[in-house]
Amino acid sequence: MIPIADTDILSMFGKVKSINTLRLLFNELYVPTAVYEELLRAKDAGLSFIDYVLDDIEVINLSEEEHHEYISLLKNEKYLHKGEVQAIIICKHRGGVLLTNDKKAKKFCTKNGNPCFDIKGILRAFLLRDILNEIELRQLISQIEDTDNTTIKGIEEIFLTGHIK
Repeated sequence: MIPIADTDILSMFGKVKSINTLRLLFNELYVPTAVYEELLRAKDAGLSFIDYVLDDIEVINLSEEEHHEYISLLKNEKYLHKGEVQAIIICKHRGGVLLTNDKKAKKFCTKNGNPCFDIKGILRAFLLRDILNEIELRQLISQIEDTDNTTIKGIEEIFLTGHIK
């Protein structure tokens, strides 16, 4: 499965300069043009970490068929943004997995059988694939929470055996 990232996930890892860790998990990171444009707007607004993100991603353009579906889905799913819609369509057509923290995008993916990972799933995969040990993972979580001014809910679920919510 090819990983198609949304802006929110890239921002979280970019701010703590850990895109390389994300790439250890997925090898490559792809974004649709709408996400790339969002990143460029953030760079224009003065967010310097974006340069770090842009160095480690590849942009995917929609095919003609995907573009038609994008227009249709954008009209029908008012609560999803352009980047999320493009990413979902690319995942659907090219066997990808969406990397997003957007609740509405995750709900859409779950409802429509599209695979997706949120931040907790990604962090858990670091542990399960032996990319980071527990101490390193807890340090990364702390950095993300501090730098992104966020709280990752249910962190302890990441460290439990079995399936997380």
